[in-house]
Amino acid sequence: MLKPIASGFYRDLISGKVEGCDKDTLNSVSRLAEDRRNLDSYLYTRFLEYAEPHLPKEIASKLISLKRITDLRFPHEWFPEARRMQRKIHLHVGPTNSGKTYSALKRLTEAKSGIYCGPLRLLAHEIFERMNNNGIACNLVTGEEKRIISEDATLTSSTVEMVELNRDLEVAVVDEIQMMGDRTRGWAWTQALLGLRAQEIHLCGEESVVPLVKQLCEAIDDEVTVHRYNRLTPLSISEKSLGGSYGNVKKGDCVVTFARKDIFEVKKAIEKETGLRCAVVYGALPPESRALQAKAFNDAASNFDVLVASDAVGMGLNLNIKRIVFESVQKYDGKSFTFIHPPHLKQIAGRAGRFGTTYAKGEVTTFEQKDLSYVHEAMDTPTLFLKTAGIHPTLDIIEMFSAQMPDAPFSAVLQTFEDMATVSGKYFLCNYGDSKALAQSMDHLDLSVRDRYQFVSAPTPLRDTACLQAIIEMATSYSENEDIDLKKLVKLPAVKDSVTKTKLDQLESCHKIIMIYKWLR
Repeated sequence: MLKPIASGFYRDLISGKVEGCDKDTLNSVSRLAEDRRNLDSYLYTRFLEYAEPHLPKEIASKLISLKRITDLRFPHEWFPEARRMQRKIHLHVGPTNSGKTYSALKRLTEAKSGIYCGPLRLLAHEIFERMNNNGIACNLVTGEEKRIISEDATLTSSTVEMVELNRDLEVAVVDEIQMMGDRTRGWAWTQALLGLRAQEIHLCGEESVVPLVKQLCEAIDDEVTVHRYNRLTPLSISEKSLGGSYGNVKKGDCVVTFARKDIFEVKKAIEKETGLRCAVVYGALPPESRALQAKAFNDAASNFDVLVASDAVGMGLNLNIKRIVFESVQKYDGKSFTFIHPPHLKQIAGRAGRFGTTYAKGEVTTFEQKDLSYVHEAMDTPTLFLKTAGIHPTLDIIEMFSAQMPDAPFSAVLQTFEDMATVSGKYFLCNYGDSKALAQSMDHLDLSVRDRYQFVSAPTPLRDTACLQAIIEMATSYSENEDIDLKKLVKLPAVKDSVTKTKLDQLESCHKIIMIYKWLR
């Protein structure tokens, strides 16, 4: 039935007769598309519109229902309670180490009710502890942990994905708001901006987000005030690299490399050539371990003189860094090595010479002289403004869509939704490729749509086969109404005198499995 319709669509597309598919429009869509998938989705939507009058009435009616559910052009309408409020948006922007977040948090401490929304569990913990240490009752809510200090606590510190949208607040602080442009997690920041029921919302981030936030808030009649901050300590870019020698590493240096396997090789080389002891920080290291390593590096009495880190150092830790040394300025993205995006490089470089720490000024250099010119270029790059914010369908939307496809496996439901989704020019649909892959591995299980959504939303690194196997086992046990035995899922390696790379991989996998388990609870 669809074959002749598809042939007609192709014929009319080539001849320019399909509405919305003229040459100029397609060129415009192609320029705006982040990848080929967006253009394919646009053409798929136009095909469905073209096919509708040629389909039997029953199928056409079903198609209309599916199109209505996948219309995501007005995500602000998902939060009617927030739309009834006249909210004041305070946008605090500036480089790393400019005091923008400090100002927002100061206002939070004065509020009768409020919430902090951070990008990392580590940051949520830091704010939670800071508030309580200052005598302000604050609860903690992350995907993996909930700590209720008091039912009457006025404040909550949370990861942004766990933001509370169902109660009225005086003040909300949303940190790293530029993350709304992230292709995977951006939806959480957009949801916080659009959905928080707070009289004042303080957004902290980079200058790059100002025009987009203004445009989004103008559409919902929220008042925006921009507060701009300058860096509190000087930051200089060296004209000389380390000349390719780890012997030139000094106390207070943070050597940044972009692969975990390189971190331990670099650590070993520095300790051998300089006699300085190195702490390490990288993304796969549990947040608690990262905090301990940072504490050791910051403590002058600990004898940890140097920090070797991945780009995880760019966010979430207060560190006494005198100089940032880029061991490389390229990172493997899963397909090839690409240069570090200038805003990301600037954020990492800005960690040197943090206000209120041991060093009053910061410095940036590279390990190899050949990389220094790129650092200079990146640091001088004008602000790259965000054009779109990420969105993601809510569970309610997915349930409505799935009800229209009762016999389809959940992975097919997600794929079809992605194909049919329509977004406006200021938004993009976040990539949930991992969720689709995870859904496919669970299609055979007897689970409700709500339960499936919960499992595929869990923070599961699919490249870690132990984690993938563990969550499938959890879902299987749950579907069969059996208890999930964490002891069977977590197989700790025997560790005696030293830890090999293989054992370290196993330990990291075990920690991730425990975090998945805690997240699902």
